[in-house]
Amino acid sequence: MDRVTGMSWHSHDAVDVVVVGGGPAGAATAIYCCQHGLRTLILEPSTDVGDIPGETLHPGMEPMFRALGVVPQIADAGFHRHRGYYVRSNGSVSTHHYGSDSRGAWHGYQADRVRLHAILLDQAKACGAFILRGERALDPIFNKGKMGGIVSSAGVHRAAFVVDASGHAHWLMRQLRVPMLEVSPRLIAFFGWGAPEEQGDAGPDLPEFVLRDASWDWNAPIRPERHSWVHMDLEPDLAKLGTIEGRPKCPAGLSPSGKTGARDVTWRISRPAAGPGYFLTGDAAWVLDPASSHGVLFAFLSAMAVTEAIVELLRLPEGSERIGARYSAWTESWFCRDAAALISLYGAMDTPPSWLSSAADAIRYIAMSPSDRALSSRHS
Repeated sequence: MDRVTGMSWHSHDAVDVVVVGGGPAGAATAIYCCQHGLRTLILEPSTDVGDIPGETLHPGMEPMFRALGVVPQIADAGFHRHRGYYVRSNGSVSTHHYGSDSRGAWHGYQADRVRLHAILLDQAKACGAFILRGERALDPIFNKGKMGGIVSSAGVHRAAFVVDASGHAHWLMRQLRVPMLEVSPRLIAFFGWGAPEEQGDAGPDLPEFVLRDASWDWNAPIRPERHSWVHMDLEPDLAKLGTIEGRPKCPAGLSPSGKTGARDVTWRISRPAAGPGYFLTGDAAWVLDPASSHGVLFAFLSAMAVTEAIVELLRLPEGSERIGARYSAWTESWFCRDAAALISLYGAMDTPPSWLSSAADAIRYIAMSPSDRALSSRHS
């Protein structure tokens, strides 16, 4: 039985699309695919979301929520809305407003990501997607050089296309043994939650981005009594990263709530992001540290781009190489643009990270050289 929808599901049933991973990229892909009438299956290996950070979302997410059909659910969730953010650097404080139009000021979202995940998966279910929880993708299935499904921990799932939305796990790239290009040294973002220590003190209504020498902190209200924080060292002591000593403490003014989590946010990109019968979306395609602030936006837009590519391929299967190359080029362009913005941001620090020059060289290489998109020979 489908553990989410309750509908009958058999592993021998063929679908149009199998999506590996039920995070923002995976759920969005399933929603868009179902909107286009594609029979879609999501494999979500986790039975619960575990420790995940709070999420700061740009005002540009509003049209994405409309496209996904979740505007009422997002409104009902009561996510904190903010009109901009503070930047503290070199002893000064500046306020950055998102802007406005004839309808008024633009506002971002401070989302509880657990709630956001639930909204997106519920919408995928409502759109008709099958969702299997606790089922891990094991091996890709290739037939005459084209991916035609996957072997999971519970059976075989045949599909016209496979979308890897496994995020930081990079399931498909690991299975294909295609190394990702790492642009930075190993970087770890630590995150957690806290409550204002002063009773009745809700803290700042806007998120704060604090730049220090070779490190930064982000503190954002999710609810008056709950704040999300992120800390990252840009010149980390690798020997301490896995130790208690290497974990940052809850920021001053907040009482810790729950455990401190950690994510590997080493700058890295899968090249290519598409091949015969498969696509990579969201963090499965590339990863930058959260100061880029576009993670969920890229997850949604890459899900939309993948769905459009699949619809086009079902109509024009002979265009596989061209369509896959176009999608890969689009993901690489976005990665290079956001990485260049981070390099500019960190380069303005009093003490810029020592690795910025080599990262800039790698970004120029990616921008100027096409990725190897001819993977079919690996599977023939």
